[in-house]
Amino acid sequence: MTKHFLPTLFLALLEGFSNAQNPGCDGNRYINDVFQTVKKTTVTYAPSLSHTGVPMTLQMDVYEPEGDQIAARPVIIFEHGGSFIFGDRSMMKPWCELMAKKGYVTASITYRLYPFFLLGFPDSLDIFDTAVKAVGDMRAAVRYFREDAATANMFKADPNNIFIGGYSAGAVAALHCTYLDMEDNIPPFLLNFINLNGGLEGVSGSATNKTYSSASKAVVNMSGGLYRANWIEAGESPMISIHGTADETVPFNSGLAANIAYLQGSNLLHARAEETGVWNSLHIVPGGGHTNIYENAAYKVHRDTFWSNVSLKLEEITCSASSAAPELSAVAEWSVAPNPVSSDAITVSLPEGIENARLRIFNSTGNLVREVSLTASQQTISLGGLPAGMYLAMPVSSGAAKVFAARSLMITR
Repeated sequence: MTKHFLPTLFLALLEGFSNAQNPGCDGNRYINDVFQTVKKTTVTYAPSLSHTGVPMTLQMDVYEPEGDQIAARPVIIFEHGGSFIFGDRSMMKPWCELMAKKGYVTASITYRLYPFFLLGFPDSLDIFDTAVKAVGDMRAAVRYFREDAATANMFKADPNNIFIGGYSAGAVAALHCTYLDMEDNIPPFLLNFINLNGGLEGVSGSATNKTYSSASKAVVNMSGGLYRANWIEAGESPMISIHGTADETVPFNSGLAANIAYLQGSNLLHARAEETGVWNSLHIVPGGGHTNIYENAAYKVHRDTFWSNVSLKLEEITCSASSAAPELSAVAEWSVAPNPVSSDAITVSLPEGIENARLRIFNSTGNLVREVSLTASQQTISLGGLPAGMYLAMPVSSGAAKVFAARSLMITR
């Protein structure tokens, strides 16, 4: 289920909000598939140094919507999984293409993996060192798009709206890139790796690349974790996650990731985000493992809901008038029961004093499929005509000082 969905997005989206500074913000692009095909370009994004100090270069595959005319597009940069030992950038192709069809520029990067065949099987310290390198490589990729926007402008990237993310080890790197800073309580062994690798910005990147910011506006977390959840502080970037409760590789709560290094998983990260007021959405997959939730047909509804969450939040950030992560209003409590629902009706309960409310129900692709007026604090709503599947339900009240978080609604009949 979704633990905390976007309270301000729908108010902006459904009332026809658009940002005149970004002509792509029409309430459709960045949320729905507006392009049929995408093109891929492979580029070198940074010089670097290998684990043994040998000069090397890093490449990325960049995916763009075919035929797109928008002059400045938001960017999503992904890192693949593989325990910081295995894998390659082609693993993120499905997600890059999925989001490029919505109008984003997306990229899957090569980053420095632990050289297993050269140095043997790594221990936990080797993995932490490699994770620090992967964070530096991600930062160099962010800087690449800002430098490109300021110079050749090959990819028509919007330098004000760059997002990062990844799966498994890639998500671990993206989360540390987002939430780890030098003011955190960093253990000495990890601080030593950071210093040896050129600080948090890392050694990867040209001299001009390193003059640009590596900051990102949000992080997309697919089954990742942080070394310490309390590194998440108030005012930091939003986090959109999906994680299976039976994940045996990166723990849903905490433990040894891949039986090598300790991590705190998505459930603890989102609890910390709630505590500090950082906007967050965690789509929980009951009984889901580490890889099957991204591959098996049985979990498609979970994947669709997660990517709908991602699309909606990134669209909101891209299209906010201030070009900054929007401030949140106070969130009003409400409930829907039963859930899951096997009949044709649900009961919606709102706080007393909420007036002029409407319940809006969206399918897994973000389309509005039902809207009903709410005239009482507790009201029964018909679901007749809606097929089985995962939906998002959210009340909207023009007269309320508070907004409502959306909730997952599963119809099982």
